[in-house]
Amino acid sequence: MATLVSSLFAPTALVPPAIATLPIGYTTAALVSQLTGGEVLASEIVPEWIQQAREEIDRRSGICFTSLNAMETLDGNDLATIFLDCFPILEILEITVDEQDIPISDVVLNRRTGSLKRCDGDLWPEGCQNIVVSYIHGYRLVPPTVQKIATLLVAKTALAAKHGYLVDSESI
Repeated sequence: MATLVSSLFAPTALVPPAIATLPIGYTTAALVSQLTGGEVLASEIVPEWIQQAREEIDRRSGICFTSLNAMETLDGNDLATIFLDCFPILEILEITVDEQDIPISDVVLNRRTGSLKRCDGDLWPEGCQNIVVSYIHGYRLVPPTVQKIATLLVAKTALAAKHGYLVDSESI
């Protein structure tokens, strides 16, 4: 599962930014073995199959279900709200406007939609790529449905490797 690492107890001046670390995939070899009733052993699962299932789910859904670090450079719009490209947002690390740091406490974040609203009444100043936001987006834990889909994809691959390819569908 995705973990979030932060140095919470370091002196304020020395606190490094939080780091999102990625798991190898959305399932484990043990879950795949369990799903196949032990027909495929956990030791027979190739890590690349788990990674391929993750990539397939991400590609088809357009969503990454782990936590990732991101840094976006945005255009100021002379409005109170700007939107980040990736969400849900787990944590805002840093915001700079025209190379000046903005305290994170001066911004209201909608984690679900990725919108940032200035709460001090100020507007995001108009400009070309004048706002830089560093943040972590994604999910702290892989949703159970995504884990199940990944487990099924890897189990299908493992069974095909062991017994030959299976017929998914037929048409005449």
